[in-house]
Amino acid sequence: MVSHSRTTLPASQLRPLNTPRRIQVDAGENGIPRIVHGCPTAEINDQWRIDDEWWRQPISRRYFRVILVDGCCATLYQD
Repeated sequence: MVSHSRTTLPASQLRPLNTPRRIQVDAGENGIPRIVHGCPTAEINDQWRIDDEWWRQPISRRYFRVILVDGCCATLYQD
């Protein structure tokens, strides 16, 4: 049971969810991830590219949704 579930946290104790982390990825010549953080990929579930905010600071990223051989699923991006 959670005590005081309605209490508010000060801004200094808040943290964003799913903050990107830098990890080691070994990719093939075509840029497709083969090994993610030491675990081989079993399947590339999806891939897409985002080119956005050209009028401010441009964002150009290639995303991959991968399934690893251990069953974990990860979304990766490459700037």
